[in-house]
Amino acid sequence: MVVTAVNAQPVERWLLPDPDEMVKASNVLCLDQAKSTLVAGALRAQGRNKAEVLALVPEAPKALSLRVVSAMRESVEDTFDFPGLSPYTQYSFRSEVCFRETLGGMRMPRLATVLPQVEKCQQVHGPEKSSPLFQCVRTVVRSAEPQL
Repeated sequence: MVVTAVNAQPVERWLLPDPDEMVKASNVLCLDQAKSTLVAGALRAQGRNKAEVLALVPEAPKALSLRVVSAMRESVEDTFDFPGLSPYTQYSFRSEVCFRETLGGMRMPRLATVLPQVEKCQQVHGPEKSSPLFQCVRTVVRSAEPQL
């Protein structure tokens, strides 16, 4: 016969990260990903081609595939593959995708998957930096099915 004795001490709550702190950390992490769209757009405007700009992005470490590096590469590819989208439209897309991936823990689809909806946001709200444009792109990303 086995007997187990348990002290009657109060059980401590699990300490989960503060949601506001998680959002702040995600914003810091996602800023570089989102800014990569602006840098890629500026380089394209200077006459650089896709291969030249991709050569500037570091290779992911062999033992670890860093999402930030692959996202930067995606930003460059999207900038050159979809030149009709303004840098701010692409910035809004990359920012929201990163935010969803970071806090949701799942991979979001590429821009090509939701391109018609994102183009519509730009048509309705214009290509310049604005809250309505960002909110529209955010809605598109949130409605997209995560990748498996």
